[in-house]
Amino acid sequence: MSADKPAPKLLKVQTSRFGEISVPTEEILTMPLGMVGFPGLRRFVLIRHRDNSPFQWLQSLDSPDVAFVVVSPLLFDRQYNIHIGSAEMKLLELDNPENAQIFVVVNIPHGQPEKMTANLRAPVVINIGNRLATQIVMENSDYDMRQPLKKE
Repeated sequence: MSADKPAPKLLKVQTSRFGEISVPTEEILTMPLGMVGFPGLRRFVLIRHRDNSPFQWLQSLDSPDVAFVVVSPLLFDRQYNIHIGSAEMKLLELDNPENAQIFVVVNIPHGQPEKMTANLRAPVVINIGNRLATQIVMENSDYDMRQPLKKE
């Protein structure tokens, strides 16, 4: 490590799924509104499921038992497209939608991975520049909340 670059600050968090994890503070995602159904949980981190896996875990840093499986919707639907409204752009301090990373929450029934679905109607949008994130619920959308996932 170079002498002019300080070591990253780490936040140690106990989780039920991963045990104790050390999260570099610059990797913490802040969700001012929380996730749908979890408004009080505001700090999250993305944890890779496995090497070479497209899936990640959106682990709450505020509640050790809460973690969501997420994936890029483009892996399953290359035409997936959302509108990020002005309120969300302001909340995320997002100047350009191209600076956003988008994930959808995946549901994998226990022991039945072939029946996994994704909530395409409520994507998680992350401003990759400042690590602000929000879940956008698209009210008037043709996207399904339980879209079966089949890789194209």
